Order: sequence, then structure tokens, then C-alpha cells
Amino acid sequence: MRINVDDLNLLPSKRLRIDYNEKLDIDCVVKPVVGELLVQAVGNGVLISGRVQTLLKLNCHVCLRPFFQSLNVEIDEQLTANKSYSHEDSPRDRELTKDDFYEVIPADGVLDIGDIVYQAVTLASPVFCRCGDDCPGPPKAEKALAAGNSASSIGASESAGKIDPRWENLKTLFSNQETGENS
Repeated sequence: MRINVDDLNLLPSKRLRIDYNEKLDIDCVVKPVVGELLVQAVGNGVLISGRVQTLLKLNCHVCLRPFFQSLNVEIDEQLTANKSYSHEDSPRDRELTKDDFYEVIPADGVLDIGDIVYQAVTLASPVFCRCGDDCPGPPKAEKALAAGNSASSIGASESAGKIDPRWENLKTLFSNQETGENS
């Protein structure tokens, strides 16, 4: 969805209310992103505000099981027509001001609302995922490794159940000294 800033300035109220409903190209997003946005011309720029929501399908980093999580994102983005100074002219180590947190309106004057929503949803998506308080924890084969057990305990767990061949090389990570065989 694109909006021309010149067209926005021609509106009587200089504001446009958008019912946003688009499918974003993000792997974990399983439903379209929906919400209501307000785009308004303010002073020397544009203010985009509102709320969008979607449903994410994530994998728990503890138990490795998939789960669904709703995501609500507040959008409050201000874009300005031009910067009051150039970053190249300013010293590298300097104090940030409120003017450093504005995006610049593209030279053609066309705003890509989809890109702004995409960035907001991506930044609001969780980095560490846990399915909840009732998470069963790591799978059993990984509990033995997480507890710091030696290679001999891996052999014991192998007799209880066959180890996945993809994990077979992990046994080489433990030296014979750690198992107590050469002590």
C-alpha cells in the first residue's frame, strides 16, 4: 500500500484513515496483518499511528514444539521531509537528539505503508520463544546433555532408546578423562 504525500496534503483534514489488511512475507506470520492506521500530514512531515495485529507460528526454544502466539503492535512512526543536518558532517561520538529518530520521506514523496508495518512487525516479533509456563522442557535425550552428564551416561541412555544418528557424533566431544575411564 502506497500513499503520495502530495495527495495527503490535498485532503481537507490532511489525514487518512486506513483499514490495513495485508499478508506480509514473514515466515512466522500465518494470518494477514490487520488493523487501523491513521496517516496525517504534520508540519514538515507525516505521522503514521495506529495498531495492527496478526498471528505467529513459532517454535519453542526450550521444548522445540511449535505454538501459536498473537502479536499486537503499536505503530507510531514520524517521517520528515528533510533532515536539518547531515550525519557525515557530525562527529562520530555525539549525543543523540530527538531529530535522530525520524525517518526521511522518500524523494518521490510516496510512502510505502506496507514496509513500515513490515518493519514494526519484524521488530516486535519475539527473539526467544517459549510456549508458556506449562512448557514440558527439553526432550529427554537433551536433558542428559543439559545436565552435564558424561559420555557414559549417553551410552546408558542409548541402551534405553536408540540415539538419532544425526546426534551420534556428539559422543566424540567427551574425552575419556571426563568419563573417568583413564583415571
